[in-house]
Amino acid sequence: MFNMNSTTISRDGVSVEVYTKPLTIKVYRVDRPLLQRLSNEVDYEHSGIPGNFYNVEVEHKDERTIVLKCEGNYWSPTKSFAKLRLSLDNRLINVSWEAESQFDYISDTWVSAGETQWYGQGQLIIQAFPLNNHVVEMRPFITGNIQPPLWFTRTGVAILVDNYQLFDTRFDRGITVRGLNTSSFSYKIIVGEGLVDTRRKALKEIGLPQRMPDRRVLTRPIFTTWVEYKQGVDQEKVLKFVKDIKEHDFPCSVIQIDDRWEKKYGEYTFDNSKFPDPKNMVKAIHDAGFLATLWVHPFINRDSESYEYFKSRRLLVWDPERDEPAEIVWWNGSAGLLDISNPEACRWLDRKLRDLKDNYGFDGFKFDGGDAYFFPFSKKDGGIVRPIKIGRTYGNITPNQYTDEWLRFIFDNHYELAEARVGYLAQSFGVIAREGDKESSWGIDNGLYAAVTQALTLSTVGYPYIMPDMIGGNQYKYRCDKELFARWVEAVSLMPVVEYSITPWTYDGETIDIAKKYSLLHVYLGDYYVSLAEKAMKTGDPILCPLVLRYPGDENCSRINDEYFVGNLLVAPVLKSRCDERTVYIPEGKWIDFWSNKEINGPIEITSESPLDRLPLYVEIRDSELMATIRKVRKEIFNL
Repeated sequence: MFNMNSTTISRDGVSVEVYTKPLTIKVYRVDRPLLQRLSNEVDYEHSGIPGNFYNVEVEHKDERTIVLKCEGNYWSPTKSFAKLRLSLDNRLINVSWEAESQFDYISDTWVSAGETQWYGQGQLIIQAFPLNNHVVEMRPFITGNIQPPLWFTRTGVAILVDNYQLFDTRFDRGITVRGLNTSSFSYKIIVGEGLVDTRRKALKEIGLPQRMPDRRVLTRPIFTTWVEYKQGVDQEKVLKFVKDIKEHDFPCSVIQIDDRWEKKYGEYTFDNSKFPDPKNMVKAIHDAGFLATLWVHPFINRDSESYEYFKSRRLLVWDPERDEPAEIVWWNGSAGLLDISNPEACRWLDRKLRDLKDNYGFDGFKFDGGDAYFFPFSKKDGGIVRPIKIGRTYGNITPNQYTDEWLRFIFDNHYELAEARVGYLAQSFGVIAREGDKESSWGIDNGLYAAVTQALTLSTVGYPYIMPDMIGGNQYKYRCDKELFARWVEAVSLMPVVEYSITPWTYDGETIDIAKKYSLLHVYLGDYYVSLAEKAMKTGDPILCPLVLRYPGDENCSRINDEYFVGNLLVAPVLKSRCDERTVYIPEGKWIDFWSNKEINGPIEITSESPLDRLPLYVEIRDSELMATIRKVRKEIFNL
């Protein structure tokens, strides 16, 4: 053992400084402090007894690694020992806890050194961007929708849990990570020159997108039946849906038939009373010039004919304790959950989906479900029992791993036109990332504002092909009025993939005109979106870019959550009701106001007049190709 109270390793301009009494770790870039592990009141829990590591000694040190032997509270009935290994290479710090026996949890709390902004994690109930001044606790960290375990500071450091172990998190001043039910737990700290460099390093660790969506969905909106018809959808309504789109000469790439077309959930067969001739229905969609996709999911309802087959062949996720399939209660009843780690189950699902393509002519699918929170846990009185016991599968996968295996199945078998609203460490699959269902409301609590801040967050954590759910929300609690619909159109029509369900002709002629013009603006920029999508595969750079990623040194940009870039086009939507003007921050550079055609020199804060039909837009002058397209748009679409 080394008799020292502190020790340091340094490589490539990054230093890790360790203090043993109490256990504190500091991370530096050159001489600038970036991150600090706090000495916690509680470092661990072992055999139900919480404690902290009061006796810490350096067991090993070399130029790349420090190994600490950590001894728990002296008053504990049994001594609790763990080793903490810190390895530094290429500005990446591997943090690894190892113990001879299982801990209930081992905890690290990391805070930034000094004031800075934090970003990351994915979809939240209150979609804050940045995360500062919001408390977000997940016990355990089990994904619902898209939630990668990745956090950044603006100063250029990231924390990435790049595995599928069970853990808790709490974000407050910083991030607390607690490995659960384990004798080993690891994660990474990534240090870059700044936020942009750190993000690129983190995404290379996870994997950049290997594919990009079909050009047609990147350039023209999707129309889905869900909000317009909900579960009352049938063949006659689908054909009317198509007819209305054609009669209004509205740009469209895909007609998506949503829930409920199945006779029973999990049978993957049409309800003939609602869809008497699916093949001719799809032909009519194709004849109208559109592609056709179908809503699918991994649930096998207990009242379906498929359930007993799946149960007998053990193709469902098994209960954590009982010798039977776990009962999964989802939004459409009681079901078993397809064991996506079982090759036989995957072959069955693949065959069913190919049959739908071959027999009826469908071009692809909207994949729903796959959330880790549907994975079974041992529960009592509605809460998760600890130590946590999880459902049993063919591949012994964990809940978050289920989510990514669902995405892997999609990527390997049915990528074309696929969209999914879940993800953990699934950035490399490049599937269209649909935001979770939105309420038809204005706020950051899952309304219109959240559609924007969620897109900023997903872009930051490496999901470039974002679809911000359906324009106008889902009309679950509230109806979407004309003003909200028009502002929603403006806010998301320049996002990478756009989706309608409430039709513009639900409202009046002015609303139709607004929706059509902004949809055509996206169409005219089609080549621009394709080039940005291709770049995202090569570099990981986002299509929809938060201002802080473009101007990380600008303090104003670090807090802006109601503007975004698409390439060199600055978009500043109106996200509040009854507003006919808004404040816009124009960052450094020379810009042209889309509406007035006047030049603006940034950085500057301006007031933009924003009547209902006007989306504040600004074009960077140095992008001559974009400028040429915008001049054409102004003349041919907006008559300016």
